[in-house]
Amino acid sequence: MSVALIIVILALGLLLIIAEIFFIPGTSVFGVAGGVVMIIGVVMMYSIGTQQGHISLGISIAAVIVATIIGFRAIDNGALATRSKIKGRVNELDSSLVPGMRGKAITELRPGGKVQFGEERVEVFSYGSYIPRDSEVEITNVTKDKIFVKLTAA
Repeated sequence: MSVALIIVILALGLLLIIAEIFFIPGTSVFGVAGGVVMIIGVVMMYSIGTQQGHISLGISIAAVIVATIIGFRAIDNGALATRSKIKGRVNELDSSLVPGMRGKAITELRPGGKVQFGEERVEVFSYGSYIPRDSEVEITNVTKDKIFVKLTAA
């Protein structure tokens, strides 16, 4: 077998490992396949000669380490990382919602659902009772992360 073909096999294994680490993380298929291909390439190089096998083994290990270091530096610098940020907030309520405010249920409350207060749609909870859609409700309690409503008398 020619040395050039074995070098191509080793390069393919390295590319598969790089793909696993940086482009398709978590699947392990490409990483395992890349490792197997690199081992096959090194074993094939050992069949040519012990010295060539040692050289290919050392270069393969060094190439994986260097590629990993360069890749992680690129991620730290933001070259491979996404620049988007999550701007949504969880468990933060609008302070303008106070007990006594009235709104219209835009979904059924069983016991949770959505209510429209003016222009704002808010996730609310009833006290365990079912409230039909399009019913008028009133805020009875506002806690740190929940708004409780009751059905108003018609």
